[in-house]
Amino acid sequence: MRRALAAAAWAWTLAIFVFLWMPPPPPPEIVWPWWDSLVHTGLLAAFGVLWTWHGLGAVRVLWLGAAVGAVTEIGQALLPWERHCSGGDLAFDLLGVTLGWLVAGRPWRRRQ
Repeated sequence: MRRALAAAAWAWTLAIFVFLWMPPPPPPEIVWPWWDSLVHTGLLAAFGVLWTWHGLGAVRVLWLGAAVGAVTEIGQALLPWERHCSGGDLAFDLLGVTLGWLVAGRPWRRRQ
């Protein structure tokens, strides 16, 4: 089970980079201003869940999520197509990984 979780966590981490660095899709017909933020939050929430379930501690999950968020944002600034580096996106990445860790790690549950 642990190997499967590790494979899933690594695959999802790679998918985040691919998704956030690929050429952007055409703009949707209906524009929702928070869509990009929701995508960043969701991607990193799943990241936080998978790495927490894999067994990484809270500090490592949160730092690793922060590093992935920062690298993807810096990488977007360097791409030849239209992607933008954004501090707001990084903030939503951090929110997502924190929510993922909270859901998966359930730090509020009583230890026995």
